[in-house]
Amino acid sequence: MSEILARIRVRETHGIRRFLYPLIAYLERSDWSEVGSVSLFTPQEQKLPIQRTPAHKDAWLRERLDFAISLEPFEELELELRADTSPVDMDDPLSVTEEGGYHSRQQRFGISFLAGIDKVIYDGISHLRGRTTILRNGAEAAYRGGGYAYVQGYPLNARTESHQEYNDNIKAQTHLEITACKSWATITHSLEQPQPNDEIVFTLPLAITSSTLTCDFGVGGYVFGKLDANAPEIVWHTEFGDAPYAKWTVAAAGRLDYVGEVSSAEAFLPQRWFHLIDSDKALAVAITQLPDTCQSMTVRLTLAGDITIVFKLGGFPDAVAAFGVCYHFLNNVPAIAAATNPQSILLPPTVEVLPSDLTGWQE
Repeated sequence: MSEILARIRVRETHGIRRFLYPLIAYLERSDWSEVGSVSLFTPQEQKLPIQRTPAHKDAWLRERLDFAISLEPFEELELELRADTSPVDMDDPLSVTEEGGYHSRQQRFGISFLAGIDKVIYDGISHLRGRTTILRNGAEAAYRGGGYAYVQGYPLNARTESHQEYNDNIKAQTHLEITACKSWATITHSLEQPQPNDEIVFTLPLAITSSTLTCDFGVGGYVFGKLDANAPEIVWHTEFGDAPYAKWTVAAAGRLDYVGEVSSAEAFLPQRWFHLIDSDKALAVAITQLPDTCQSMTVRLTLAGDITIVFKLGGFPDAVAAFGVCYHFLNNVPAIAAATNPQSILLPPTVEVLPSDLTGWQE
């Protein structure tokens, strides 16, 4: 057995079965970081798919280790990182090409992206009828400072970062991340020095093939709905405050159907998701980042497949405000079968890097 370079403990803490779940650990650059090839082993000596890249903001100090692991509900494993000349290959790796944007292709799933998503193809089915957009107060940001800082990763994970500026000189950054193991695309948009009452709008135009759509929301122990000619729009609106933390409503066809509230941010976290489902595909959406100074969030779903998420800041925003949305594209999924997918995104397993004499890993 080769020398152990680091130990990493992973725990599934929310009773959800995870299949090749993507996780991240960070390591400080040290003597061992010059080791050419490494592998991550389970207690059963199984090698896990990994990807080793420079960390983003402090690449001169740390490296990022992406890995994928399967876990049973509440399972805990201690993994070992070792020098190894024959690391395992991905069964279906990301293959990213650049031509007027970035295009990731796998056996069944392909996505074209830049600061947003331009196209999604899953088993030959097109999921979008236009590109995703992010607007601030009705305007889209322009690229600045060389535009795209990097495209990093693959075969396990690919990430882009764009630097942008709005027409009133407010600077922004947009990160987009995809993984080989899931049909996820996570977009995070950050504002520097946001202004009072700024409004950020994420839009996604889903390609629709049904005359009737179903949807569900995580709030209140799941709220289910139907969009058809009689109810072509459903709106989930949440107001944030101190007590209660969040008060929400769901309205269809101008009719208020559901109301509720939660007392804390922790209680609201697993409820920040929804689905929109037609006859051959589904979109699961998780709100992955929400600024502390967010005043309200409104999700609007339409029979045409328009998905709009509106975030409005309060009167005294923080110096940086980050908004994150993860889109999970699915095919042929009954509504109830997909119920845990957004919660799986919002409640990932924990990663703990154990102390070692050889390396300075951090969680």
